[in-house]
Amino acid sequence: MPLMSSLYSAALRMTRNPADAEDLVQETYLKAYRAYDRFEEGTNLKAWLYRILTNTYINGYRKKQRRPDETDLDDVEDLYLYRRVGGLDGATLGRSAEEELM
Repeated sequence: MPLMSSLYSAALRMTRNPADAEDLVQETYLKAYRAYDRFEEGTNLKAWLYRILTNTYINGYRKKQRRPDETDLDDVEDLYLYRRVGGLDGATLGRSAEEELM
């Protein structure tokens, strides 16, 4: 595939994660394939693909920002069990370590 390594390098700089960079390049090629009928002859193919790559990354970033933070259920269960066993009782909750020593 043309320009695969340079697109991957750019995607890796954006995502800082090899797996995410591979996904980004794959999605870029898929979008380019679907939009190939709108590609105008004489247009710089490299610039066209880079624009698709950049827009895909930006859209994914925005989508992630709109999504609420997800909490791992294991962490919630661990905190619940810790409180039940007596690790965090109401008296010490919210106090600093210095206050607890006094």
